[in-house]
Amino acid sequence: MAVCFQYFQVLGRIFSESCFLWFSSGPWLKRRVVEVRSSELPELLKGGTDSVERTPKLKGYWGIWKEAEGFVLHLKLGRQEINGLFQSREEAEAYQASMLKKHLDWPRAPLTEKVERSELFDHAEEFEEMKEYVFRDTAPGPSILRPGFLQPDQLEQFDEEGFLLRLPVLNEEELPPVKEAFERLLANRVDKITCETLRFRAAHTMPRPLHQELVFLLMENENILHVVEDILGPRYVCWSAHLFCKLPGDPTVQPFHQDAGFWPLSQSRALTVWVALDDVDEGNAGLVYIRGSHRCGRLGWRRTAASHFLLPQEIPDADCIGEPVVATLRAGEASVHSDLTMHHSPANSSSRRRAGIALRFVQADARCLGPMLNGYEMNNGCILPRGRPLSGAEHWKAARRKRPKPGAAP
Repeated sequence: MAVCFQYFQVLGRIFSESCFLWFSSGPWLKRRVVEVRSSELPELLKGGTDSVERTPKLKGYWGIWKEAEGFVLHLKLGRQEINGLFQSREEAEAYQASMLKKHLDWPRAPLTEKVERSELFDHAEEFEEMKEYVFRDTAPGPSILRPGFLQPDQLEQFDEEGFLLRLPVLNEEELPPVKEAFERLLANRVDKITCETLRFRAAHTMPRPLHQELVFLLMENENILHVVEDILGPRYVCWSAHLFCKLPGDPTVQPFHQDAGFWPLSQSRALTVWVALDDVDEGNAGLVYIRGSHRCGRLGWRRTAASHFLLPQEIPDADCIGEPVVATLRAGEASVHSDLTMHHSPANSSSRRRAGIALRFVQADARCLGPMLNGYEMNNGCILPRGRPLSGAEHWKAARRKRPKPGAAP
């Protein structure tokens, strides 16, 4: 009897809130939406229906996506779960914006300025409407060669927070050859540069060295592959890699951003494994993640306020979205984050270098929609897991470059 009474209480509250939205929005919009508390979601969505109108099962998706019934919205903003069904993407995005303001007071000031896309790190505006910004909870299941490198509680933590830290991927024997390859590559980049500003830039961004000895070494590491497989499953490719090295005194700030906003992927199914080559902490510009930001959907930009930066755009008011967490790592450890997780790195004001390599992986069912503004096509020149072709994933083309001989200069 108590359960029935509670059920009808929920129905009454949903009916009253739906009436409010109908009157405040106007009946001509025909908006179909229900906002519920997280504790009520499982009961209301049993069988894919709720008490107001038919709604698809949420199936561990977070963001805005298209179903036969319309555009589904499912977000987690702080402790609040938001669920809605809309006739258009524009209506869903407008409701997302209103809920971000209501529950997180984000952004503090309206994002009215149009921000130009980065010619080095971004894609054409025409691809934006083809992209689906949706985080998918990890599917349970062990790695294909070794049971469960990531434990169930770690996968649950990744789903909840959007990142993992302190993953031991390189042991004492594996780390030295990787660091040696990196030191050779860094020396070739910066040793002959006398201008400090140019040295900082040359060291900081060494993009997509998929043909380099260093990346091949890491792509043979079973621990790294197991991390990716435990999250993405067995069908994935390594489409890119970036060496990020902040020399001591480097003033460059990487503003808060979501990687998915810059990559021309049909779905947000990408993952970054950031392998530390130096000890990294808050003192030497360790990455900072915003806990839970991957379940907020696509977040808007403004022009960055930093004077030394790589990305001209930034997501403002990160403190409204969630708790910041500094990635403290020992050399040989890795962090891993979703392409929807907000993150940034500050200037390195210390006397210690901060070096790491970001390996970019994507689930093979996603597609590259077209080239980046700089002409780079991210589906060309990929490294396939363990060198095996993936059936049905011919869209992701294997790198044609030959692997350098061991000890050869990169």
